[in-house]
Order: sequence, then structure tokens, then C-alpha cells
Amino acid sequence: MAQLDLNAILQQAQNLQKSFEANKEKLRNETASASVGGNMVTATVDGEKNLKEIKIDPELLSDGDVEALQDLIVSAVNSANAEIEKKISSNMAAFAGNALGGLGGGNFNLNDAADMIGKLMGGGKK
Repeated sequence: MAQLDLNAILQQAQNLQKSFEANKEKLRNETASASVGGNMVTATVDGEKNLKEIKIDPELLSDGDVEALQDLIVSAVNSANAEIEKKISSNMAAFAGNALGGLGGGNFNLNDAADMIGKLMGGGKK
């Protein structure tokens, strides 16, 4: 039976943690924008889903329809948040796949990872 090198495992875990933190910082700096109403309202959010910028076409203000403006702002912010969520999910899936050595040909599979961990711990699928 192969001997586990706990120091090497701990070093790998520390390296993975550093890499994960760097990736989180990168995601914080990501932005996503969405425009609605024929580009009349554009919202930009960051990787923490904080609204960074809102642009409103002055023409939209000329008719005084506050309700329409409010609806467009909500829609733009929600769309921008959906876009940043896609970026975050895609990034984290790639990060997890790379961090685990590309299990399954680069496709990260949580069940495979759980099975691998279970086998290392003396359990796993029977």
C-alpha cells in the first residue's frame, strides 16, 4: 500500500487555498453590463453583484414616465446580475476542474470527486 505524504498533501492544500483566494479576487474585479429598453438603460455590476454604474438615456426622461424608468432600471440590474452569475459559475467550474487535475477529461463531476475522497478515506462506492 502506498504511503501518504501528509506534508505534501498539506502543501497542496495550502497552494490550492492561495490559488482559490487569487481567483476570488479576480472575480471581484470582473464586471458585467446589461442594456434594456433598446439601450435606454444600462446597468453594470461587479463580481460581488454591487451596482457600479447605471446609464439612462436622457430621452427616456422627457416623457416623465417614472414607472417605466423604474421598471427598466430593475430589469437592467437583474440582467447584469444574471450575466455576472454566468461568468462566476463558468470561472468556478473551470477552476474546480483545473484544481482537481481535470477529472473526467476536464469535466468536473462532483460525484466523482466525492467518490475519490471517499476512497482515500477508506470508503467510497462499493
